[in-house]
Amino acid sequence: MTSEQDKFYEREFKRGLKQERQRKGVEALKVRDGVFDKATLMVLYDLIKAGHLATVEGIVSTGKEANIFWGTTPSGETVAIKIYRIAAATFRNMWQYLIQDPRFKSIKKHHRHVVFGWAKREYKNLMRIEDDVPVPHPLEVRSNVLVMEFLGRDGVPYPRLKEQGSDDPEGDLEALITYMKKMYEAGIVHGDLSEYNVLVSDDGLIVIDLSQGTVVENTLAREFLERDIENVLRYFSKYMKVPSKEDVYDRITGGKDGE
Repeated sequence: MTSEQDKFYEREFKRGLKQERQRKGVEALKVRDGVFDKATLMVLYDLIKAGHLATVEGIVSTGKEANIFWGTTPSGETVAIKIYRIAAATFRNMWQYLIQDPRFKSIKKHHRHVVFGWAKREYKNLMRIEDDVPVPHPLEVRSNVLVMEFLGRDGVPYPRLKEQGSDDPEGDLEALITYMKKMYEAGIVHGDLSEYNVLVSDDGLIVIDLSQGTVVENTLAREFLERDIENVLRYFSKYMKVPSKEDVYDRITGGKDGE
């Protein structure tokens, strides 16, 4: 991006913020730590104009591909805002995973196209399984920004299973196997399921981080599902005797896949 483009985006964003403050009487956006490029700032501004956001507040977590912030809507509701980095260090891996998904097989090998596709895929996956599996409700996706339901209590996110541990290993393992089965029946494999991508709430376990999720038609779907099963069984093996990977796989797929 040229310096003239930088100046244009900065000028437009500041003008937009001023208009929003005047129109709504609130601070339309708080951006901290200088982590956003100009294009991402403009996406956030567009989300404000559309009424999906009012503020972007503190950071919730950081990852290789994205940071998650919490923010508010004009009605005061707390939301999670996942912002995928355009210059993600794992870009090459992201592209290789994405083109294996039939929904994105024509994606261009370009940072912005791949990152936008990564965000859109997580949104699509959440939309597809949210009626059957506890996941954050997706609200909106624009370019590299995904707005979702905030999962926590009193502004504090629920802990991950890795941090919290399991008070009911048998029940929690059964729940995750059931979730994997329901996702599979809906045509989705998580692809990155582990104790790091499961939250522990008062009402049970919640599955998160669906950006790597793919459709069962993907030629790599079986490999991804087997890896998910291995990760889950490995975690719970420290608490109890777990079933075999083969038995769990057959239960999830009905014994039909790979025949």
